Amino acid sequence: MSPQEIQSIADLTAKFLGLTIRPKAIIKETSRGYAWTDKGWFTMPQWAIDHSEECAMYIIIHEICHFLNGGLDHGTEFASVEDRALEFWNLKIERTKKNVYAKKIISKRGVFSI
Repeated sequence: MSPQEIQSIADLTAKFLGLTIRPKAIIKETSRGYAWTDKGWFTMPQWAIDHSEECAMYIIIHEICHFLNGGLDHGTEFASVEDRALEFWNLKIERTKKNVYAKKIISKRGVFSI
């Protein structure tokens, strides 16, 4: 997945969610993504791009969801918004017990573990 594709997914997700900003994707060698809502950008870990298209898309979508309403945390509202955004991209997730992050990503191509 190219940097341009990552940014396009981020832009379309932001538009779908009704955001007035288009957060910029920064690809980094990092263990996780992070949304810098006050700066208007998010980190995209290189390992997720290398893992699978579905994993990369999940991280992009997850981080963009943080930009809604000035910075959503990992609560019930966040999970609801994230589920709607994932559905827009024909993705679903099986969450961890803490109901925060994806344990598995389900797409038309199959099931992907993280």
